[in-house]
Amino acid sequence: MERLEYKAELEWDGNVGSEVKVRDFSFRIDTSTDGRNAGPNPTEYLLAAIGGCLVVNWGRLIKKMRLNVEDMQITVSGWRDREEPRLKEITYKVRIVTDEPEKKILRIKELAEKYGTVFNTVGPEKIRGEVEIVKKSQQ
Repeated sequence: MERLEYKAELEWDGNVGSEVKVRDFSFRIDTSTDGRNAGPNPTEYLLAAIGGCLVVNWGRLIKKMRLNVEDMQITVSGWRDREEPRLKEITYKVRIVTDEPEKKILRIKELAEKYGTVFNTVGPEKIRGEVEIVKKSQQ
């Protein structure tokens, strides 16, 4: 089986943040609470990674199934108690503008969740998603 490898290199900023390098890209991780607020915090990046994973898979499936989709947004949210350092709930909502049948759109949701690397690493039992289909004719 082919092995896919990923790597991120982080350089500490001397406080609580870092500069991250991934391939030819760089970005900051920091916090607004005790850092310099120079970038999103790790939890926000986790939510963005889940959303990015979903967008990549939805996009691939839309192309593969040759569906006519005018627009799509995905919002990923999570919350935790201050006392316990883990997210209690992660939810996402896909808003998609299309006249394609609901059955096809829900099949994309199913497959995007099934084959998403980040989605499955976090655990599908920890993430709950919903889809809002907006018909182009109703806009």
